[in-house]
Amino acid sequence: MEWQGARERGDDYPATYVNWDDAIEFCEKLTKQERTAGRLPADWRYTLPTEAQWEYACRGGSKSRFSFGDDESDLVSYAWFTRNADDAHEEYAHLVGQKKANPWGLSDMQGNVWEFCSDYYAKKLVGGMDPQGPSQGETRVERGGCWRGTADFCRSAARYKITPDLRINSVGFRVAAVPSGK
Repeated sequence: MEWQGARERGDDYPATYVNWDDAIEFCEKLTKQERTAGRLPADWRYTLPTEAQWEYACRGGSKSRFSFGDDESDLVSYAWFTRNADDAHEEYAHLVGQKKANPWGLSDMQGNVWEFCSDYYAKKLVGGMDPQGPSQGETRVERGGCWRGTADFCRSAARYKITPDLRINSVGFRVAAVPSGK
């Protein structure tokens, strides 16, 4: 599916200029397609990750500021952000997978484009194992930082809020496969 207004398009670029509803619609269509093809069990579905799932995947088992450690100067090897994208007048989302992956082999968890999460935003996330965000609200959670954000926004724990109907070139999404009851 091509999105209007994207500077770069194609299978190897993140989807941008999508809002939260677009991302959910994509997940629903992907679920149907993959179940029909026999690649996704009937008791599983694709959706946006919760905020807690997103951070767990981003960290890749680490407990440091970034998935690769605490040294911010190493971020240029792992993420597109202000220093190596916006400041270089590359004011757009970049091809995925050009930077080093996290310890679990996931690329572009930090930088490139912010990623929608399924949760509504709350100032403070409740603690515990796999916490859930509030069941209602006006804004959604986005994680990961982007090509025009500072290194601090790319930290594994960095979180921000976004109006769910906004479509811009620095926000996208990634899908998660979860049991249908979740």
